[in-house]
Amino acid sequence: MKVLSIIIVSYQNVQVLRNCLDSIKKFNDIGDGLEVIVSDNSLDNQLYDTIINGYKWVTIIKNDNIGFGAGNNRGFNVSQGDVLLFLNPDTVLVEPIFDFAIKQFQKYDSLALFGVQLRKEDGAKNSSFFTIDSYSPIAGIKEKLCRKIGLFREKKMFISGANLFVRRLAFEQAGLFDENIFMYLEEADLIKRIKLYSETKRIRFFKEKSIIHLEGGTQDPGLESKINMHKRLISSEIYYSEKWNLKNRPLRERRKYQKFKLNIYRICLKRKSIKDQKMIVAVYDEAIKNLKGRK
Repeated sequence: MKVLSIIIVSYQNVQVLRNCLDSIKKFNDIGDGLEVIVSDNSLDNQLYDTIINGYKWVTIIKNDNIGFGAGNNRGFNVSQGDVLLFLNPDTVLVEPIFDFAIKQFQKYDSLALFGVQLRKEDGAKNSSFFTIDSYSPIAGIKEKLCRKIGLFREKKMFISGANLFVRRLAFEQAGLFDENIFMYLEEADLIKRIKLYSETKRIRFFKEKSIIHLEGGTQDPGLESKINMHKRLISSEIYYSEKWNLKNRPLRERRKYQKFKLNIYRICLKRKSIKDQKMIVAVYDEAIKNLKGRK
């Protein structure tokens, strides 16, 4: 019987996923109680064939490029575990963690979802949680301070989607991931619905356990890729804001934050960063302009 199901949505980068799967096998501390499901959104069959031929213990599903939330839902539909771990492919386990996860849900009856400390390859802390629906420069500073000291504020923050340990029943009662969101803000949206609809509502952060998150390890680091990332984020933000009646305040705050970064680069005389940041700010300006045109 499977107790914990890991669901990984993959897109292209084969070696990144191999590193993730190898670490899962190395640190599996629950034996046959673990199942691993890869939901492959890649455009070709390279990754799918690699898993079929080299990882017989992994279940793989082939999708079109349907997005992060929809890919996770497809994996969930074939899963068995009462505990779910939605895990990014650009993560690497560095210690046993599955038995710990199961015991947390057994220990805390009200626990619905949690995350652990994400770290960079050099061991430094990475972004494990974010402020929900607030993106002003001041909110950003507070968020970074909380991350530094490991202070997760449950009512004002959400866990990074790179590692979401979720009680199966809570996920079902919340209605799974919203497939209208292609990428970004899925975890914030899910956590809100868990708090509304699930019998268990507690969201926690356990800093005593760690996972390496390469953060963007499956993406091109170039400017064009960054701009496309912001465009996808803006698209998700507009839908999310309308869904939760936020009147696009978060999007306006994101633009202010990007302008704040631009001013910092100007003060520091970082010419290359100034040029790139101007293009990113222009993307937000265009998005706000288009929203005003819809009214």
